[in-house]
Amino acid sequence: MSKKKKEPVIKDYKELRDEIVIDKVNEIFRTQPDNYIAALEEIGFEYNEEDDYDEIEEGNARSENQNQKDLVAFFKGEKKLSDRILHQYLKERDSESPNLPLIRPFFKEANQNLKSLIVYGLEHYPGRIDLLSDLAFFHEFENILRLLITYYTRACVTQSNLETFTELAWDFYYSTNPDGYEALYALKELFDHDTEKRKTIDSLIAETDEGKEADSPKEII
Repeated sequence: MSKKKKEPVIKDYKELRDEIVIDKVNEIFRTQPDNYIAALEEIGFEYNEEDDYDEIEEGNARSENQNQKDLVAFFKGEKKLSDRILHQYLKERDSESPNLPLIRPFFKEANQNLKSLIVYGLEHYPGRIDLLSDLAFFHEFENILRLLITYYTRACVTQSNLETFTELAWDFYYSTNPDGYEALYALKELFDHDTEKRKTIDSLIAETDEGKEADSPKEII
């Protein structure tokens, strides 16, 4: 067989091989998100900290159901914001295997339709920690500190369950502290001294102050 006749066969083989590898990689990211490095090494990949596996994963992501197709269409401006879109987003988010690589790039590009969807959700469900977490994640790619403060504060004020309130307060603190905002002290001003929420906030402040003291360098005499 001549070289010219071999080339198409080799090309077809390489394309098939690449498709198989991509399918295996996608399967690993989908089924083993917490152990993908070891799983990739098992099929011949060499781990390198400089490799951006998220980028690979996101580049290969495809819509796997109608909800995901509708969400992508919404993010691209092809569908209008609605209760149906919100419910599709929440359903996808709450699923056992959410297609994170498909959605994550829209956070990274600070997609304004995605932001409007999260805010729309918080207007309807102000206490949902998952939506607040999404808003905080969005904040990593676009400075929306004022929005973050508004919705976390509202959630803390309206939350009646003390355990959930504590979780919200911690999330509020960690989401805004890198920006220099003192969320716990701001919350402290909102609650009377004899309330359980105020006692909880005082306790959290004491805990963070102890942590700061432990982390501060000791003076050498």
